[in-house]
Amino acid sequence: MIFREGEWYNFKITKVIDVPGGGKQFVLSHESGKKLLLPAQYYDKYNIAENSTIQCRIDKINCTGQIFIEPAHPVYKTGGTYTFKIKHIGDTAIEEVQSIIVCDIFGNEIEVLAPKGTIDDRQEEVKLKVLSVKKGVPILSAIAKWDICPDTLSNGQEILLFLSKVVVIQNEEYYLLKSKSNCIALLKVKHYKHYGFKEGIPIVARYRGTDNRGFLMIDPEHPYYKVGGVYQFEIAAIEEDYSNELGSSRVAVVYDKFGMKCGLQIENASSFSVGKSVSCKVIGYKKGRPLLEIVRM
Repeated sequence: MIFREGEWYNFKITKVIDVPGGGKQFVLSHESGKKLLLPAQYYDKYNIAENSTIQCRIDKINCTGQIFIEPAHPVYKTGGTYTFKIKHIGDTAIEEVQSIIVCDIFGNEIEVLAPKGTIDDRQEEVKLKVLSVKKGVPILSAIAKWDICPDTLSNGQEILLFLSKVVVIQNEEYYLLKSKSNCIALLKVKHYKHYGFKEGIPIVARYRGTDNRGFLMIDPEHPYYKVGGVYQFEIAAIEEDYSNELGSSRVAVVYDKFGMKCGLQIENASSFSVGKSVSCKVIGYKKGRPLLEIVRM
């Protein structure tokens, strides 16, 4: 059995337990024998009951193989368009963008970013697209054309951006970066604080496309690790890799120069041990961390 990000699997709710410091958790069992925990607090309106079977999407498998899941929403389907009641319309810290606060079917207030001027102040409802669901709350996108960036860029192209300021969007701090042609990129501060971005200093990045808001998706050049470079890392732990055959694969956990946790796929766990130094090649970046592969000697 292989779990893959983005795919759906059926799980049986075997019981509900109290986890110290974590509250009530649903214990989910897959036919493969794998058991996962799902925090009950986010899904109290889903009517999830013991001994029932629910469908869950593999939301993410992190670099150490930990699995994060999201049960199917009882109303909203990813990719669907739905009407939401507008609670508030206002400006944002980004001059080209306005904020729309809407309420979902369960009364959750959700902020949506939209091109300025596309929503009339007198509107009471708006149609929005469901991009995904996280912790029981839909992630929404305005159905509007974004013209923030006029450039024609190719995937992998190197571009220069400059730090404009730090902005807060949906209670999360972001670096607001702009190119000379006014293209916009947003990077979470918590992922890139160690990069030391400063106003006036060019930021070299690789272009990966644009997101649903028209913002650039980029990988800034790491301040220490260069793509293609080989560096030494010390193994801190050996853990299971749930993204491959259950029980048959492992990842070696290492920490980079800035204390960021990274995972290395290893084929033969017996050849590696905690404290051993390994040579790794940097093959890219993700959320401010180097993506690594072991150099075969």
